Amino acid sequence: MKLLVHGRTEPGFNLACEEYFLTKTGLELDIFWRNSPVVVVGRNQDAFAEASEDYLKANGIALVRRMTGGGAVYHDLGNICYTHIRDYNGPVDFARFARPMVEALQRLGVPAEFAGRNDILADGKKISGTAETVWKGRLLHHGTLLYDVRMEHLTGVLRVSEEKYAGRGIASVAARVTNIRPLLPDAPDTEGFMARLTREWPHSELYRLTREDTEEIEKIRAGVYENPGWTQHKKRERGAAFPA
Repeated sequence: MKLLVHGRTEPGFNLACEEYFLTKTGLELDIFWRNSPVVVVGRNQDAFAEASEDYLKANGIALVRRMTGGGAVYHDLGNICYTHIRDYNGPVDFARFARPMVEALQRLGVPAEFAGRNDILADGKKISGTAETVWKGRLLHHGTLLYDVRMEHLTGVLRVSEEKYAGRGIASVAARVTNIRPLLPDAPDTEGFMARLTREWPHSELYRLTREDTEEIEKIRAGVYENPGWTQHKKRERGAAFPA
């Protein structure tokens, strides 16, 4: 299994990178990456129903749409993103593909456990959400790790309907999520923890982006992930090419 760890932090590039390796190559690999401040919405979400447009503009936070479904998430450089790409023809199976991350976190001293449909918890609070898509015998599973994220932005920019929580005994977003860093003694900064995590990660060899890779990724980035027609639409409008 190949492992790609690169320093690019532009959200559009990183989402295009995932799509490129899923759809344009036959590689099975894992990717670790980080984004500059951004809200990433699921492929079928109404973007501005999920994120405050005013808050985005006031705080210089970008908005992008990913290829997978699920809810909106906030990323910044205190968040570690990970992607698994595999040849796979089975059903969506979050627990199976989240297991390697849970086990790696446990080895690093994080009390991680898989819970619910697609979450990873520590001490009962969410530290990671995951999403998946299957395309022509290929699977992409990706997720986030809240390591040292600015929680005031996470709670300030995401719009969560009060009706979702009112009268149902469900805690607010702020009460349900936590960063990993406070859970660890002598915790390193985000880059240091990411280095520890990738050292723990099983792989056959490190992969480095080639010039051809980067050129193809940039084409997808410009045509899709930095295209307002894709980012801000309310319904899936990309046609049959991808996602299926």
